[in-house]
Amino acid sequence: MNTKQFFGLIINTLFCTLSSAETLTVMLFQDANPPYTIVKDGQYSGIFIDIFDKLSQVTPYTFIFKKYPAARALKEFDLGRVDIEPGINEIWRQNVKVSGEYSIVYETSKEVIVFKKNNFINLESPQDLYGKTIGIVRGYSYPLFDDAFKKNLIVKSHNRSEKLLLKQLQVERIKYIFIGYRTIKYFMQQNPQYQDLVIGNVVSHVNVKLRIHPSKAYILKDINKGLQELIDQGEIEAIYKKYQLP
Repeated sequence: MNTKQFFGLIINTLFCTLSSAETLTVMLFQDANPPYTIVKDGQYSGIFIDIFDKLSQVTPYTFIFKKYPAARALKEFDLGRVDIEPGINEIWRQNVKVSGEYSIVYETSKEVIVFKKNNFINLESPQDLYGKTIGIVRGYSYPLFDDAFKKNLIVKSHNRSEKLLLKQLQVERIKYIFIGYRTIKYFMQQNPQYQDLVIGNVVSHVNVKLRIHPSKAYILKDINKGLQELIDQGEIEAIYKKYQLP
């Protein structure tokens, strides 16, 4: 081996070592979004944490989590201070500054309208909510209702977390909220005061992926390979079943 080949080997080895040791930052919402992120005694657990734990075993990367309020988290992504947003679909991020790259589909997400029995509504189209106020988490997007929101035909009441929305709903500061189906089922199981709430019609049902900052686009191949491996091995399904509620 000549000197040029020797140094080429050293450089390639160093590059591979640095690549395999890269740590990527994943956003989490500070006020939690169970069962995707669950906060207990200051510790985070849940579906997203479990997925990245498994991904760290089948990709060359390690992952750390940074927690922000939902709207702030999106700004951090735009600024490149967050590498990955989990559990997302392109249609929810149509209006962001930095669209990012998307992984393969690994699951689906269903969003529903929730209300008290005395405020029953059969929501079949945005028109059914005209003149009403709907509570949503700041930074969340519901494209089917965007036109009505823009024209103020439906009023959006923002809050920073699902937990706070449910508290507002419980005391009737608002009558309707949009929330993830798995999330409302989790809260209803964990909190008796929410068990009389009504889960209404589906307002969004989409495939979910990981959104990756463009500066980290080179990780997409490994991430997709890792996700597919977890899907094929039944690991993703097992994670969701772990937090599945009746």
